[in-house]
Amino acid sequence: MNEEFELRKRISDADPARGAPELNQSIVARAALGKPRRQLGFRGFRLATAGATVAVTALALAITLPAVMTPAPLFTVATSANSGDQSSSSDDSSTGMAESSTYWPGSISYEYSPGSALSDQVATGQVFQGNLVGDPLDILNQLGIIFSITGEPVRDKWSEDDYPSYSITQDNASLSINWHGAGGWSFSNWNDYRHDCAEGVTGKTDEGFVSCELQPTPELIPSVQELQAEAIVLLQQVGLDFQPNSIAIFRDDWGASASLPYLTNGINSGLQTHLNWGMDGELSYFSSQSLGLISRGSFDTVSAIDAVSRISEGLWYGTPPQGFYQNIGGEIAIDSRIAPSDQASEGSNVRESNDEPIPVEGPSEDYEPELVRLSVERSETAMLSVWDSDGNYWLVPGFVLFNDQGWFDAVISVQEGVIELPEPMEMVPMDVIREGPAVSEIVD
Repeated sequence: MNEEFELRKRISDADPARGAPELNQSIVARAALGKPRRQLGFRGFRLATAGATVAVTALALAITLPAVMTPAPLFTVATSANSGDQSSSSDDSSTGMAESSTYWPGSISYEYSPGSALSDQVATGQVFQGNLVGDPLDILNQLGIIFSITGEPVRDKWSEDDYPSYSITQDNASLSINWHGAGGWSFSNWNDYRHDCAEGVTGKTDEGFVSCELQPTPELIPSVQELQAEAIVLLQQVGLDFQPNSIAIFRDDWGASASLPYLTNGINSGLQTHLNWGMDGELSYFSSQSLGLISRGSFDTVSAIDAVSRISEGLWYGTPPQGFYQNIGGEIAIDSRIAPSDQASEGSNVRESNDEPIPVEGPSEDYEPELVRLSVERSETAMLSVWDSDGNYWLVPGFVLFNDQGWFDAVISVQEGVIELPEPMEMVPMDVIREGPAVSEIVD
């Protein structure tokens, strides 16, 4: 018995619950009715704690990540005020602008609607950023060899650190390059503007200066075929990528010109290369760019139907390739002739202004412009040239939208957020007297 008692005592002393308070029977009964509780060892406790931490972290990321991971716009589109003129700051561009719903008498308000032929399909398209290719001084030296202009390139006096420009000048010819934006360069030769009076031609004398009336010399100007061949040779010499069938030639009795798209990375950038020949048949001008393209990614675009609403917003515009303009009514024809003042007559579109201020009557606030409704009947995809607020060049996907009146609008098609648009500006009509004389006034 003593041995049995001693054994029970040892078992009792080893019980881990020894000394615990005795539970009421009701508590024990309720515990049996509840769900069994999972007991965790150290490993289970550690995993459970880690899981809780991950859950809390995931919740926090779900709250904060959209703001953090939303990509910044690729660039800010330049306003019309500072596009191409980087001396104007964004603050200056808004000077004198204010919100206004007042229109000039005779103004027209356009309302656009998508036609039934437009697609509602969305797509994707790449955005390209322009990058300058080469070294500006090396480019000028190479051009100097091609066009036989000697001398060292110098930085122009008007050159700025952010917009540097360089040139070489020799006698009546020069080379220049702007090392910003699209890296535009040009060759100019103005020799053919210095003509002596031809034998037998009577000059006009004005205070000792003898001038001669220039006579056309069409026999000196190469034929269209010869101009085409010369243009191809020159384009190859300067190392430009081009398609021979894209060269458009214009020729008359006074000179000739050629233009073609500037290709880079095999893409029509929308920029142009130009060549001109003077009345003596010699090359007088040649301009192009030194630009490459870097892809900044592929982005979703809106449909042609949705792009129509962007026309009226006035902030989504880009410049399509030149071919779109030439395809409307054939070649572009611009009549730059202006009737001289001594030949102006009644009904002329030009009149000389006197020294009196010209009163300009402001429109009434309740004036309603003429409303013209346009239906966009056709669309074509195109890469559009766009300049950012820092003067950099970009190519972005877009639509050329043709309306039922025969012209088009070119709008960017990437979805909102890919690029940043400038703040909208509304013109305020003048309601004050214009001060000072004007050189001329265009009248109906």
